[in-house]
Amino acid sequence: MKRKIVVTLEGREDGGLRADSDDVPGFVLSHSDPDAVLRNVKPALEGILSNLLKEPVALEELPARDNERIPSKRVYLTRVA
Repeated sequence: MKRKIVVTLEGREDGGLRADSDDVPGFVLSHSDPDAVLRNVKPALEGILSNLLKEPVALEELPARDNERIPSKRVYLTRVA
């Protein structure tokens, strides 16, 4: 079963980035290095979802709708790995 996961990205006052998702309870990433947050979103979500669903889950990031370097939202589709 495929499921859409929407991740919201917010800039921090220190230039860092915060990521969370209403679709995945407990998922929050925040760091002063925005690239560190962006690198860790997918593996963190895969780990949380695999644990919750008791089976390996892989995510596919859907393309952004605009050309922003850091869009305000990223969308992923889940699939069984």
